[in-house]
Amino acid sequence: MGGRNRSRADLEEGRQAIRIIHEFDPFLWQISGNFGIRWYALPYIIGFVLAYLFLKRVARRGEVENLTDETLDTYIVYLFAGVLLGARFFHVFVFEFSNYGLDPLRWIAVWKGGLSFHGGLAGGMVGTYLFSRRYGVSFYALVDRVIIVAAFALGLGRIGNFINGEMPGTPYDGAFCVDYSQNRHMANPPQECRHPTQLYEMVKNWFIMGVLYLEYRYLKPRPGVIFWTFVTLYGLIRFFLMFVRDEVRVFGGLTLSQIFSALMAITGAAVLFWLTSRGSGERAPTG
Repeated sequence: MGGRNRSRADLEEGRQAIRIIHEFDPFLWQISGNFGIRWYALPYIIGFVLAYLFLKRVARRGEVENLTDETLDTYIVYLFAGVLLGARFFHVFVFEFSNYGLDPLRWIAVWKGGLSFHGGLAGGMVGTYLFSRRYGVSFYALVDRVIIVAAFALGLGRIGNFINGEMPGTPYDGAFCVDYSQNRHMANPPQECRHPTQLYEMVKNWFIMGVLYLEYRYLKPRPGVIFWTFVTLYGLIRFFLMFVRDEVRVFGGLTLSQIFSALMAITGAAVLFWLTSRGSGERAPTG
């Protein structure tokens, strides 16, 4: 009996030892009050820089018709504007409108945080579509490449969410959990240990990035397959991960994010089936 008790005590001590005590400051550089450069901004900066460098290589190799150094500079502006506007619009008007109300100054206060992935994806697609129509560049040739870099940047973004203490998981007293209770930078830190859902999603995004890169590098799929593979995998995996994220359930025990993720997975799978069932056809150039 004594040996069994010691084993349980050792197990409990081990579980406590690997808990993450969250005391991170969300600001990389705090200028004044709630204004400054947050860690969360870095993934977006890194993501756009990597997308630019990757597409510059693609343009110089002539992989995408009509994509040149000059048009690429314009595309990055379209992409940035689309992602930022879409991400902010969804966050304010779809997910959090009850918290923002009819206050235009709060709508545009992106430096205080608040960007939606689903809106960013939709806005990025709109920006890419408008650019592709104006400059005669293939829509899928762009998004099939950009989405690989985006998946990597999204993984970095989840690290930013983790540092900010955003989107905590549900209460969890397991061996690998996050304790926010001692974080003086959070207004109302959760007192229970939580699932590190941000880190789960980091792994998810980098796993998807690996799948997309293998498709791009070795399988040479037809245009659109890489992008819709991302949409399908992201929506499917995120749908299940959201069961351990602490969010309001709005319908049938599901969160609003889960509903959008389910729609992503279903739409992506349907488009993938349509693309891959058309027989032999054009293949996406790879490098």
